[in-house]
Amino acid sequence: MLGRPRRSDGGVRRAAPIARATNGDGLAATTQSDRPARERSGLGTEARLAALAGGSLLLIWVIALAALRSAAAIWVGVGLGTAYIVFVVLLHLLVFHRVRRHLREARSRLGEEASGLCDGRDGIDDLLTTLHEVLHAGGGDASLTLEHDLMRLQADNRQLVEVASIGRDLNAALPYRETIERSLTRIKAFLRADFVALLSREADGGFRLDGSLGVRSRSPSADDCREHGDCPLRRAVAEKRLVRTTGHRCGLFPHTMTHQLALPLPVPNLGQMVLLATSTTGTHLDATSDEALETLSGDVVNALATARKYDSIRRQVVTDHLTRLYNRRHFVRRAQEEVKRSLREQAPMSIVMVDIDNFKRFNDTYGHATGDRVLQAVAAQLQDAVRTTDVCARYGGEEFTLLLPNTPGENAVFMAERVRRTLANTRYTGLGLSADAAITISCGVATCPRDATAVDDLLELADQALYQAKAGGRDCVRQFEPAAQA
Repeated sequence: MLGRPRRSDGGVRRAAPIARATNGDGLAATTQSDRPARERSGLGTEARLAALAGGSLLLIWVIALAALRSAAAIWVGVGLGTAYIVFVVLLHLLVFHRVRRHLREARSRLGEEASGLCDGRDGIDDLLTTLHEVLHAGGGDASLTLEHDLMRLQADNRQLVEVASIGRDLNAALPYRETIERSLTRIKAFLRADFVALLSREADGGFRLDGSLGVRSRSPSADDCREHGDCPLRRAVAEKRLVRTTGHRCGLFPHTMTHQLALPLPVPNLGQMVLLATSTTGTHLDATSDEALETLSGDVVNALATARKYDSIRRQVVTDHLTRLYNRRHFVRRAQEEVKRSLREQAPMSIVMVDIDNFKRFNDTYGHATGDRVLQAVAAQLQDAVRTTDVCARYGGEEFTLLLPNTPGENAVFMAERVRRTLANTRYTGLGLSADAAITISCGVATCPRDATAVDDLLELADQALYQAKAGGRDCVRQFEPAAQA
């Protein structure tokens, strides 16, 4: 005989013992004789809560009736009655109606062994008792299946919670490159992968590697994706779904990583992208649910789209609209950073001031539209001449500035001289200039820490060197020299 949970003498209700039979699997089942005992056990949980609420409200009304006048007490009673009705309805709809639905589902899942569970009154206690019996009954297939399902649901829930945390972290407004790096870091830890990569689909059908993290090939390349029809990247894009493969080889990762996962990422305004994760074993990749990966896909897509918008807005703020070079404010900010780094690492850093010779003549002779095209031509030539680590900016009017980290003054002079010769030897008839018109520039160079250790001082000295170039006949480059200043 198995008894229902009883309450102690301290006031906790005890229920009458319920007889349970044992079926062929050793599970306890409620017999038909239990039903009268259950029905005679008194009001169910819902009725007890409703009665308790009703009694409390009635007591409040009696107190109000004694303290207030009859008219006011009547209105108080009407309000309390309305509150009671609302409470009972909400209690039924939001709590017990849902509980009964889950109990019916549990009875359907557990079979006839739980046929006596869901009589609608004390179903919660019965459900817990029966679940306990099912999970701990010896040798039952139902117990193993239910326990496996519960463990799977718990694992899926943990994955979704972690994916939600990743989504919150990625959705911060960050630059595009930093968003890629953060995404790969969080995803690699979540999947416990040996290698993760983010790739973009190109117009010719190949893939471009935008970022990677982990154990990769010595020379990572996505060119193999053009030739192998079983490539998970190509399949993920073509089929627009998550693809899991085993044994595929690619130039991106070592051949020892035999388990792969490809997740398509259709990013607005960026095109089709793919997330690739590989591992030497498929333990954690296979254990990650499709639902969690699909949710992760949406978070990464939103993060990349937001980052691209952030970069676009940020670029508009720091970019000169005519030449598409950085503006003066951004140049000064970057120069301050590079001066600190130059002094900290004891590495030279040079600033080049560039001015177009006789620019007013272009405007007066050919018009301001042609003058704007001359500015754009010079800006393009300067941008092509600098490295990716350098900063090229329009300083104002027809003046430009170059910020050259890790560059001594002599190297800066050489680079500026190369740009000057290129401009002087090129004829820009396509801009509206005459065949004999040439674009020439004058340049001044100052270096940190050789000449100065502050941005304003460096700009002033580079400007002085520029005026020396102008005074020397224009179309030349001058490096600041203290002797020349004297």
